[in-house]
Order: sequence, then structure tokens, then C-alpha cells
Amino acid sequence: MKLRIRVSKSMSHPHSPLGTIEDRLIRIPASLRESLGFKTGHFLCLKSKDDRSIPLQITAAYHGDAIDNDSCVYVSKDTFEKIDITKFSTIKPVDDILIGCDPEFFLIDKATHTNISASHFFSHYGDVGSDCGLAELRPRPGFNEDEVTANLRDLLIRAYKHISDRILYKNREMALIASSYNDNHTAGFHIHFGLSDKLLAENKLNKGDDNLLKKMVSVLDYYVGIPAIIPEGSEDYRRRSIKSSQYGKAGDHRSDHVTLEYRVPGGHLLRHPLLTKGILGLNMVVIKDLTSRLRKYSDDYKNMAILNDYKVLHELYPNLPHREEVRNIIMSENISEATAQLGTIIHDVKQMIGFKDRSKSIMDYFKYMVSYISSGKGFSKNLETNWRLKDERQSQQMAIL
Repeated sequence: MKLRIRVSKSMSHPHSPLGTIEDRLIRIPASLRESLGFKTGHFLCLKSKDDRSIPLQITAAYHGDAIDNDSCVYVSKDTFEKIDITKFSTIKPVDDILIGCDPEFFLIDKATHTNISASHFFSHYGDVGSDCGLAELRPRPGFNEDEVTANLRDLLIRAYKHISDRILYKNREMALIASSYNDNHTAGFHIHFGLSDKLLAENKLNKGDDNLLKKMVSVLDYYVGIPAIIPEGSEDYRRRSIKSSQYGKAGDHRSDHVTLEYRVPGGHLLRHPLLTKGILGLNMVVIKDLTSRLRKYSDDYKNMAILNDYKVLHELYPNLPHREEVRNIIMSENISEATAQLGTIIHDVKQMIGFKDRSKSIMDYFKYMVSYISSGKGFSKNLETNWRLKDERQSQQMAIL
């Protein structure tokens, strides 16, 4: 379909309180959304000037824009400059699984190793922001792990520059640290999937243990959650093992009408681009394989009732342990039980749909885990060193391992 696109002054910096979050949105007046059958929260794709896809999330137009012209769609100035714009632009609904993430990291005082609140330096909103005192990166969602990892690197460079140029706490040496736990605070690495309405709508109908999204998260816990905790080892176990909190444990997720947020254990996955790229690629393969199997098993979602029984997971994935066993493995302070599952996990992942497209990212991640298990030597917590943030030119040329 072709639509007229305009720049919204209200969306462009510094006019919007959402800051750079506006660059991910396409604002459409209500009358136009209704006539086109678009729903807020869903995604549309535009083409960039270099022929890449730019996914944008649909939301309501600002009142001033809609009054001015309700036959146009609106984007920020930065987005407008990136897209291949003609008088009328071709837009298509997203038909593949989008992946997004919002990893957190710590700002610490090097002398005391205590946390310094990120709210002193970053606003709550924006693609580099703060959340409960932690720094949080909010990259654009994408269709592959390469582009999301590259976007994360750009955001880290920006965060590092901002901290380096600070005025507040100038007399205190600070470091950007990736860890799941530090100074009685926990950090996460949440993954967001854009899924079919039919899968997400089922979540509202059933709130019990046989809830479809809970079953899907059980699969993610085994094939993603267990590999995710192994690089933490026995040094960074507190987030996953604290029994008083469900946060960051097996089964932890949230959903709305457009996305599933899987709360992967844990914040250390931002520690090095190899880990970040590997965990993103692994998530994409598992969720695509899972949704493909569920669609086929339910006759293209026509028979959703057949997915109600928890036993369906073991028909689709015979090697999948019971969810309570997976939960205990993830919550353990020791990774020995997790490493015992690694051979089966690697074998199954290699058989999944889409593995060949992401085999390098995933196998580099698995090889790192095997090396870590045997040697006990892993990446440091220091983001500046691991992502080469100090030299922007070097960072841009760096090969993501």
C-alpha cells in the first residue's frame, strides 16, 4: 500500500517527551487507522535509502497533526531522513518475527564498587535511558541479530561519551559494568518478540498453568535460559538464585496485545558482543521454530484447543524436561546441572528452523561456553574494554565475533 508520509514536529527532538523513542514510531490518525485496518501496537515496514527494512510501531497521531491532515501518516525528522521517500511511500505490515531487547548495565564507582544511579545522567525515556537506577539500552527492533547488536554498540558508544563528558561526579572514576548482580541490585536482558495476534490473544483466555504463552516460555527457558546462565558461572549467580523474587527466574515474562517479553537470565549477556549476538540469534531460532511447530500442529491456528495440554510440548520437543526441573537448574548457584544439558540443547537447536541462517552467531556462543566450562576464564565485566568504546573509529570497524 502507498501512503503519504510527513514529518511531525511534535515527534522530533526536543519537542517530544519520549525523546528518541519517537524514531521507532509511525503515528497514524484514528480515521486512517480504521479505514486501513491498522491496530495500534502493530508494526509496519518502510524501506531505507540503503534498501534495508525499517520497522515502525503504529501509534496514535498527535492531535495537532491529525487536525492538520488526517490522510497522512507521521514520523520523526530523523526517521524521515533515513527512509526512501517519494511523494507516496510504500508501506507493508510486518510478516516476520521482530526481535527487540532492553539490556541493563551498571554505572559503578571504581573506588568503592558501589552503584551510581544512572538517573543522574540519563532521562527515563530515550534509547539510552535509566530504569530504577540502572542504565538501559533500547535499540530499534530488527529481523536479525546483526542489526540489533550493531544498534546496541552505537548506543553504548553514545552512553560512554555522555558519561565521559559528565560534570556531576567528575571527581569519581566510573566504569560501565555488565553483570546480573552488583551492590544488591539486579540487571536484566529482556527480549521482545512480535508475535501473531492468535498466539497473544490466547493468553487472555487462559490464565492457568496451561496458558499457551507459559508453555512457549517453558521452551525458551530450556533452549535459551539454560545456555544464558552458563557464562555467569558461580561468580554472578545471585540474580537467578534469590528465592524471594520471581524476577529473572524461569518462566518470567510479560505480554501485551503485540509482543511477548521474555526475561532472559541475565544482565551479563551485554558483557561482550559475542554473548549479545549469540543470545539474540539463539532466541530468534528458538521462537521461529516454536511458532512454526505450533502453527502446523494446530492447523494454522484453526484448532487452538489442541494446544491447551502441557503434554503438547513434549510431543513437539521430546527432550524437553519438565518445567520444574528447568526452573531448579536455572536457580541453582552451581552451573553443573546446566552444563549437563548443553549437549542435548546444542543437538536440538541445530535441527531447528532457521539455524543455518544464524549458525555462526549461535555456534560462536556455544563454543565460548564450552571453553568457559573447561577453563573457567570468561570475559571481564568492563563494557569499555569488551566493546572498544573508547575509540569510536575502532569500534565501528570491529568485527562482531
